[in-house]
Amino acid sequence: MSKSAFKIKNLSQLIPMQGVSYSPAPSDDTVPPPPQRFFDTDFANSSFPLLWGPRPIAGDTATKSKGRDDIKNLSKIGVNFIHLYNWSVPPAPGSSPSPYQRNHLPFLTHCANHNVKVFVPISNYFMELIHNGGGTSSAVKADIAAMVAEVYSTTDAHGNPAAVAGVGMWGVANEYDLATTTFDVNDVATAMAYLVEAETAANIPADNLLPVTSPVSFVQTSLPPGIEAIQNLQIAIKANKTLTVKKKKRDFWKDRFVASTNPFNGGEFLTTYISTTFPKYFPDVPFFFAEMGCSIPTGTSVTTEKEQAKFVATQLAATVPNGNFIGRCVFQFLDQTAMKTGTETTFGMNKFPPTKKPTSPIPTGKIQPTGYVPGGGETYNVDPLTQKPLYAIVKTAYA
Repeated sequence: MSKSAFKIKNLSQLIPMQGVSYSPAPSDDTVPPPPQRFFDTDFANSSFPLLWGPRPIAGDTATKSKGRDDIKNLSKIGVNFIHLYNWSVPPAPGSSPSPYQRNHLPFLTHCANHNVKVFVPISNYFMELIHNGGGTSSAVKADIAAMVAEVYSTTDAHGNPAAVAGVGMWGVANEYDLATTTFDVNDVATAMAYLVEAETAANIPADNLLPVTSPVSFVQTSLPPGIEAIQNLQIAIKANKTLTVKKKKRDFWKDRFVASTNPFNGGEFLTTYISTTFPKYFPDVPFFFAEMGCSIPTGTSVTTEKEQAKFVATQLAATVPNGNFIGRCVFQFLDQTAMKTGTETTFGMNKFPPTKKPTSPIPTGKIQPTGYVPGGGETYNVDPLTQKPLYAIVKTAYA
């Protein structure tokens, strides 16, 4: 790791990054729009503890099912970082969730207990609200401020606000370069500015601030994959008057930003990208792969789960953290058959098993609290999962 990368506060705690993209959607979710009781894809919270944890949340005496405890199981195979995609607006610390809010602190505590750091997303949903303008900006500011209050809801040894132990970094948007008409790079910079403003208002000391990333696609333009999109991020960040302030010595690009891309190329290509391609354009910028994997598309050399595992094994062997490259996230934890269609449904390390007895009930949990809106007291599936060959490959590389 170069000295330049360590200028970013709290980055060293993420190195080496042995990550997995985590979207544990239960089998009773659906291709968008989701059921009203779920309302989005955030399951990393107190409403769905049986997916990520071992037991119901304290106070839930009605649920008898045991939890699947994904976080403990991932930790056992060496995973120390999880890339999330949606983070519903949280309640004020210490308060019960209002309608359409989620409490993530029990989830973060469980991650911390298993030495797993979390990528907290400010999702594309908020980028679209910013892009639409009108009366939404103040609402987005308030939502991001609520996320900041939840994430920095503990104190350091000096009594200053600090991030709770399970948090690793902020992620603002995902693949803005593919969004085209719904939002753009300037909206991403604006969301980063709202984040900084909320952190400033909350008096977060500089030493306690978290790194920030914005994953971009691996689509190749006239430049190598990801490079132009990151260059445009740099331009937008440096042009934003909140993110770059000479008088306050604020340089968000240098002091907070970690680059990330989403490659699905083979190992040989990634080796060159890490050692030569990316450093040519950004010699002083730390970076990681926020998504890395392989689907099982028809008409290619990868047509089986075993071939998929073999392909990802070459990727993992080629992407051992070194220099300014801090690590990678395997895409992803679970085949997304409940939420998506096409090749997107084939990436996972795990899958829903075929039911041996069609009448056998799937274990369920209850969305908490009971009176919560929407879905309080309604059930969600806690599916037993079948490990694909890819699971063993990740275990071998990480553990």
